[in-house]
Amino acid sequence: MNQKMLQDLNHEQADAVTSINGPVLLIAGPGSGKTRVITHRIAHLVKSQKVNPYRITAMTFTTKLLEN
Repeated sequence: MNQKMLQDLNHEQADAVTSINGPVLLIAGPGSGKTRVITHRIAHLVKSQKVNPYRITAMTFTTKLLEN
């Protein structure tokens, strides 16, 4: 993976991005970088692991909508 892409991630985020053994579940608070981790992980899978992007599914969910 491009080291420049990992520079803006903390250790836990970088671990989630570079993990290739199965799915990753991210549970974190607002503003913690979840979206950045998801997009960087997809880029890592496509560029470094040669995964076909059409075989990747990414989902997000927020309870914020339910609070209104």
